[in-house]
Amino acid sequence: MITHHYYLPISNPYTNTIMLLQFLILIITSACLHYPTEASLKPHHKQQLPKDGTDYDHLENDSRFISYKDLMVTAKRFAEPDTASYSELLVDVARNQIIVGARDTLYRMSFDLDVLERSDWEAIPTQISMCQAKGQSEQVCRNYVRVLQTFGENQLYACGTNAFNPNCTWRQMENLTVTGYDNGVGKCPFNPKSNITSLMTDNGKMFVGTATDFSGGDGAILKSEVIQNAPNYNKVIRTKQYNNNWLYNPQFVGSFEAGNFVYFLFREPAMEYINCGKAIYSRIARVCKNDPGGDQILRDNWTSFLKARLNCSLPGEYPFYFDEIQHMVYSYEEDILYATFTTPDNSIHGSAVCAYNLSDINAAFDGPFKHQEHIDYAWREVHPQHSSQFKCHMPSANTRSKHLLESSKYQLMDRAVQPLTQTPLYHAQLERFSHIALDVVLSKTEKINMLFINTDRNVIKKLSLKHGVAGVPTQTCLVEMWKTEDQKILNMKYLKVTDSLYVGSENSLTRIPAQHCSRHVSRISCLNAMDPYCGWNELVDKCTPQYLREHMTKYWQQPEEFSCPVLTAPIDGAWSTWSDWYKCSKSAEEDGDCLCRNRVCNNPRPQNGGKDCEGITTEVTNCTVHGDWTDWSAWSSCSQTCGIAVKTRRRTCSNPKPAFGGRTCVGPERAEMYCSNLPPCPLPKQAAVDGGWGPWGEWSECSHLCDGGFRIRRRECNDPKPQNGGMECPGCNIEYEDCNMQSCPEVRKLSGWTPWLIQQNRTDEAEGVTVLTEKRFRFSCRANTPDASTMHIGVAKTENRICRDGICHRLGEANSASEPEPEYSEWGPCNVTCGGGVQHRHLEGSSGSSGKHRGKHTQSRSCNMHPCHELPASFNEVVAAHEWSCWSDWSPCSVTCGVGLKRRTRKCLGGHDKLCNGRAIDEEKCEMKPCEDFIGWSTWSKWSDCTTDGIRFRHRKCLVEDPSVTECRGEEFEKTACVPGECEGAQMASTATVVSIISIVILLYAITIFMTFWMTRRHYRPAAPILKNNTPSPTSYDTYPNQYSSLPTKDIYDVRPKVKRQSSFNMSSSPTSKNFNTGTLNRNNINHNHTPKVLAKTFNDCETGTLKRTSNALNNYRSNIDDEKF
Repeated sequence: MITHHYYLPISNPYTNTIMLLQFLILIITSACLHYPTEASLKPHHKQQLPKDGTDYDHLENDSRFISYKDLMVTAKRFAEPDTASYSELLVDVARNQIIVGARDTLYRMSFDLDVLERSDWEAIPTQISMCQAKGQSEQVCRNYVRVLQTFGENQLYACGTNAFNPNCTWRQMENLTVTGYDNGVGKCPFNPKSNITSLMTDNGKMFVGTATDFSGGDGAILKSEVIQNAPNYNKVIRTKQYNNNWLYNPQFVGSFEAGNFVYFLFREPAMEYINCGKAIYSRIARVCKNDPGGDQILRDNWTSFLKARLNCSLPGEYPFYFDEIQHMVYSYEEDILYATFTTPDNSIHGSAVCAYNLSDINAAFDGPFKHQEHIDYAWREVHPQHSSQFKCHMPSANTRSKHLLESSKYQLMDRAVQPLTQTPLYHAQLERFSHIALDVVLSKTEKINMLFINTDRNVIKKLSLKHGVAGVPTQTCLVEMWKTEDQKILNMKYLKVTDSLYVGSENSLTRIPAQHCSRHVSRISCLNAMDPYCGWNELVDKCTPQYLREHMTKYWQQPEEFSCPVLTAPIDGAWSTWSDWYKCSKSAEEDGDCLCRNRVCNNPRPQNGGKDCEGITTEVTNCTVHGDWTDWSAWSSCSQTCGIAVKTRRRTCSNPKPAFGGRTCVGPERAEMYCSNLPPCPLPKQAAVDGGWGPWGEWSECSHLCDGGFRIRRRECNDPKPQNGGMECPGCNIEYEDCNMQSCPEVRKLSGWTPWLIQQNRTDEAEGVTVLTEKRFRFSCRANTPDASTMHIGVAKTENRICRDGICHRLGEANSASEPEPEYSEWGPCNVTCGGGVQHRHLEGSSGSSGKHRGKHTQSRSCNMHPCHELPASFNEVVAAHEWSCWSDWSPCSVTCGVGLKRRTRKCLGGHDKLCNGRAIDEEKCEMKPCEDFIGWSTWSKWSDCTTDGIRFRHRKCLVEDPSVTECRGEEFEKTACVPGECEGAQMASTATVVSIISIVILLYAITIFMTFWMTRRHYRPAAPILKNNTPSPTSYDTYPNQYSSLPTKDIYDVRPKVKRQSSFNMSSSPTSKNFNTGTLNRNNINHNHTPKVLAKTFNDCETGTLKRTSNALNNYRSNIDDEKF
C-alpha cells in the first residue's frame, strides 16, 4: 500500500483555494489509482479469468460427475411434509446424535438420520397475528431456529425468530426438554432471512454477529451473558450503533475463536472506497474475549474491536478481486481459515477458494491503522501509541481514557490479510460458490485436505488439497462432482465419525458419504481417480474405502503420491443405477404392454479406450401374456349308473396362463356328453323339509293414541315352507307389543249457551208493563281420553235476567254463573298431516289465574282425520314427507364368498315409509373371501325368480361320485339378495297394472256416489213448506238418544204476547235465506224462518252438533260449534 503525505502551505485566501482544489483532485486521482473502477477492470477480467470452469452443458460426459440418482444409492435423505428450512446443525459426538433446527421444529437424530425425538416449537397465534399486522408475510411469521449452541455436558441453548420476536430456551441434550427461557434479542435475528453467526465459550459467554432490530438495519457484533445467575447477566457489549466506520450493513458468514480472541467474517460496503464509488469488501473482525467495554467513553461498546480486509484475488498488473465472502470453515488442527469468495451479483460470475494462516491474520491486526480525520480528507496510515487494549491487555487507570479514545477513533487496519498462496486455491468462472466444508484424510503416504464446495447449480465439488512445502507448490484438484436435488442449500457440515457430508436445504436433510469407490471397476481406474478415500483391494479385486484393520492394509493399494485425477488414461465404464419402471410395448404385438427399466454406462462413462460396461442396458418384466388352451382331457366316467347321466372332459387356459392384462381363452373349459344305454333309475323318495320362519314384518299402528294400546307384527312359515311331510314352524306367527303408554290429555268441552227461556211472565200493574224473568243454561264436559264418547257431563251453569219494557238486566248467577267465560289461545298445529291427530290450545293467562278458572288449562281436539293417500311409488322410490329414523346396522353379506349384497333399513317417523323423502332400504356390494375352486362341480343353474322377501336361488351338482379334498368344494345351493334394477320390466308392468286398477276403482266410486245422491234426492225430497216455523228434532239419528243436544225441550207457544220491546230472539226475516247444517243432525236442511219463541233462533243459530258414542275421534261436530265451545 502506497502512503501519500500532503502538506498545505498557508498563503492568501485565493491561493489557498486554488491549492485546495488541486489537493482534492490529487487525492481523488490517487485513490482511484489504488482502487480501479469496474469499467477499467472488466476487459482485463475477461482476459485473466481461468479456463477451468465447469461446463454444465457437458457435465455428464465427465468421468468425475455423479448424477443425483447414482448419488442417492448410498446417500440418505430425510424430509417431513410439514417441516422446512433445515438451517442449523449441531453435532453431538459424545451421544452419537445430531441436533437439527428447522422451522417450528427441533430434531434429535442419529448419525444415520433416524429420528430419535421431535420437539415442536411454534410461535403463539397472537404473536403471529401481530407479526402479520406489522407488514410481514405469513411465511416469515413463523419460528425459525437460527442458533444451536452447547454449554457444559448436557445443556443445549437454542434460539428462534418466534415470528419477529426472538426467543431462546435452555434444553437437555438427551431429550430436548425445556428447562428455562431467555430473551432472544441480540442473540437471534428478527427476520429468518437475516444472516447470523454465533459461538459460545466455555465460560458461558455468547458471541453473536447479526441484525439486532426489527427492520434488520442495525447489524452488530455482541457479547452477552446467557447464564441467568451470572453477575453480568444483563450486560451486553456491542459495536457502536449507527456508526458506519465500525460496521456498515454487515452480512455475517462465520466466526471462530483462537486464543484470547474471537474472529468474525462478513462482507460490507467499503467506507474507504466511498470517494470512488461503491464496492463491497470481505472483512475479518477481531475482539477480545475479556473485553469489559468502556465507561464514560465507549460505554457498553467494544474497546478491542478491529477489522481488516480479506484479500482473495488473481494476481496481475490489475488484480482481479473476489470481493464478496460467502462462507468459511476453520481448521483448528492447522490454524488455517478456508473461505469461499465470489464476484458481485451484477458482475461476471466467478468464484474462488482462499486460505489464510492465523499468524497472517494477527499480523495484519498488529500493523498500522487506516484513518480518515474528516469526511473531506483522504484515508491515511496511522500508528497510535496506546493500542495495548487491542491485544487484550487491560490498560492502567491512568491511561485508560487515552486507550478508550483511540479505540473510538481506530477500527480499520491499513493492511489487508493476504492468503497463503498468491493465487486462490481453486477458482472457476461462470459459477458461484456458497458453502464450504473441510475434512483431513490420512492416506497411506501423506495427509490430504478435502474441501467440499457447493455451487449455485446445486453441484458439490470434492477437492483434494496438498499444501506446498519446501518449494513444492500447493496443489488443488477436482476429484468428484455430485449433483444434489434442486433446492437451496442452507448449511453444510462434515462429520469425521461417519465420513459423511450433511447437507441441510430448504425441504430436506441429506447425508452423503464422502467416498464412492464402487464406481471404479478396474484397478487402473481406481488408482487414477486419485481419491484419498479409495484404494484397490487385492483380496476382493474391488475399489474400496480403507479398512481400519492393520493386517488388511498391505492388501489395500493407493498411489504413492497423490496428484490430480488422470483424465487421459483409459477409464473403464460403470453402470448407473437402474431407472424407475415404466410402461413399454413389444415391437411384434400392438396390444401388449410390459414394464421396463434401463441403465446407462456413464458412472463413469468409458473414456480414452476404456472398457465398456458388461451386461444388459434394459430389463423387461410383467409383459402382457395372452392365454391359450391345453389339450382336452380324457372323458370322465358317467355321473351316475342309471337314468340320464353325463360324462365330461376338461381343458385349462394355462398354455400359457393369461398374465398382466392378457386375454383369457375363448370357449368352454368343460364339455359334456350324455351317457347312452343306461337303465332307468328307481324314483327317489324326497326328503322331508321342515318349515322355517321368515323375517318378521313391520309393526302395525298402535290401537290407541294414549293410555296404553298394543301393536302386532306377523311372520310367515316360508323360509322354507314345510315340504314332503316336514314339520310346521314352532311358535306363533303373531307378536304383540305395548305402545303409547302415556296418559291421555284431558279433553274439556263447553257447550254454547241455550236460548233465553221464559221462567216467569207477569204484568206490573202499577206501571202497566210486562216483566219477564228469563233463564239460560250452559254445560261442561271433560275426560282424559281421545274418545269423546267417554266424556261425562259437568255441573250446569245458569244465568237469569229480568226484561222490563224491552230492557233486560241480569239478576245474578247460580252455580258459578258469574264466572267469566275463559279465553283460550289459538289452536296449535296438528301433530300429523293425515290419518287423525291432536292439536291443543291453552288458557290465556293461566299462570296467574288458578283461582279464577277451575280445571285444566289445556284443551285438545282431533284434527286431520282424513285418511292418508297411498302413493303409487315402488319400494325404493323417493317420496316427500315426514322424517326418517336412524339407519339400522348393515345386514350380513348375502354370500359367503365372492361378491354379494348387504342392506340396511330405516323407518319413517310418524307415518308410512312412503311419506318420507328418501329410501327405506339401502344396499351396497360386499366382497367376501374368494370362492373355492369349481373342480368337480357342474355349472351353476340360472338364478330363480325373486321371492317376496327379495331373495333368489341357484344350485349346482357335484359330478364326481367320490370327490377328493380338492374336488366339489363349497356349497351346493346359493342364495343372494335381488339387485335393484334387474326386474325393471316387471316393475313397469306391475306399475301399469296398478294404475289401471286404481283408475277402475275411482270410476266405480264416482258412479256409486252419483247413484247414491240421485236415490237420496228421490227418496227424501222435502215437502212444500206449509209452516214457516219448523222445529228440528232435538235428538240425533244415532242408535241411542242424544243426551248432549244443546236444543231445549220446552213447550211450543203458538201465540206469544206482543210487547213493545224488540225480543232478543229475532229470527231471519228473509224467506229465501237457506242455512244448511253440517253437524250430525243432517236431515233438517230446510228453512226455519218462523221458529217459536221457545226456540227463538233458527236451526242453524242453535247448537246442533252431537257427539257420536261410537266415534274414536272428536271429528263429528261442526267447526263453528267447536270455535264457540272452546
